[in-house]
Amino acid sequence: MMMGSGARGNIQQIRQLAGMRGLMADPTGRIIDLPIMANFTEGLTVLEYFISTHGTRKGLADTALRTADSGYLTRRLVDVAQDVIVRIEDCGTTNGIWVRDISPERAKTEPIYEKIAGRVAAEDVSVDGKVLVPSGTSISDENARKIIAASVPVKMRSVLVCEAREGVCRTCYGRNLATGKVVEIGEAVGVIAAQSIGEPGT
Repeated sequence: MMMGSGARGNIQQIRQLAGMRGLMADPTGRIIDLPIMANFTEGLTVLEYFISTHGTRKGLADTALRTADSGYLTRRLVDVAQDVIVRIEDCGTTNGIWVRDISPERAKTEPIYEKIAGRVAAEDVSVDGKVLVPSGTSISDENARKIIAASVPVKMRSVLVCEAREGVCRTCYGRNLATGKVVEIGEAVGVIAAQSIGEPGT
């Protein structure tokens, strides 16, 4: 569940917990010939434990050094994006960004659903000759699934084309992923975006 949600861990760590730890590398990066057959669930022998400490020590050192670089990246991103704050309800722009080549097949490998769900349509979205999402209204989760099933291109409002004089507007931003509702005026969306990019690097 933790791995599936993306919260923590990966398939490699699950394998070491339940399967076998496998081959380890020494501090120079050379693979040690003796593989560790045990896993963390059943426990390691003394020899296996000391073989595995090389990688653990190197991992901790790498993490400490890498944190400084990713922290600097986060700081620069925040510095650039700190003025992007939701200031007004609607900037009134007719511009938008097209999401084309929508299909159920592509939706399996690419985050198309995440791109369109919760965003505001810049033009009417029609499916089978009927208007499914009128211009200026939010695309619900159910309608996003219908759009993908029908493979219909969508023109959406986006902060990239927002014409607000300061910051961005609620309509161009759309849904706040933290609350599941339309973003509130005053939300520092630029800083949130900068931290979202920088945090996985730590």
